[in-house]
Amino acid sequence: MKMELLLPHQIDEVLERCPVAILPWGALEWHGHHLAVGQDALKVSALADAIADKLGCVSLPPVYVGHGTMKPHAGFKKTLEFRLATVEALLTEHLEQLEDEGFQVCIVLAGHYGGIHMAGLHHVEATYMQERAHEMKVEVLTDFDLVKDLGYQGDHAGKWESSIFWHYYPDYVDMGRFRQGVPLREQGVGGENPYETASREVGRTIAEAIVERTAQRALDLLAEAKHAT
Repeated sequence: MKMELLLPHQIDEVLERCPVAILPWGALEWHGHHLAVGQDALKVSALADAIADKLGCVSLPPVYVGHGTMKPHAGFKKTLEFRLATVEALLTEHLEQLEDEGFQVCIVLAGHYGGIHMAGLHHVEATYMQERAHEMKVEVLTDFDLVKDLGYQGDHAGKWESSIFWHYYPDYVDMGRFRQGVPLREQGVGGENPYETASREVGRTIAEAIVERTAQRALDLLAEAKHAT
């Protein structure tokens, strides 16, 4: 359930039944010629919505604030790059506000995996959890963290991201614009050639596994939170 679409009494019901928030975090970033630039955030937003619907908890609007994007990394425009301090401040304030609202668990589902970006998210996670004033359980996960055994270990507009995005947003994928014969790096693509390996079926299968496993992780954290109180 999307939090922004709920009436106040419905949020109260969620807080009573399953006080979990799924916060999708991505970027506006070049993802080849074949994918929309909002892919990172839109991908995890769709996953977060599915997790929330499965659990009866809430998903938050996606955050399009990424650091270490393709702009400084490889010079690709059509990309917005933010300071790491901005990323960390925004996550800290999201967590503070969600806890103030009464949520006991927040899973930050990251669809942008830049190394320094992820280090910043994890730094906030660790700092937040170490402060005694905070009781909400927080976990930062990439969308592939819980499904590495299934082959998805993160890519950039390659087989896996292209497939998941194609599954959820078929109108915003145009594989005809992928440039066969041009090196993947020159197209801003990392991983397996999506033209040869990506499909909506691959996306559906891995998305279902991500949703199932992340939902279970959220329930485990909620049980820990309730046990601690």
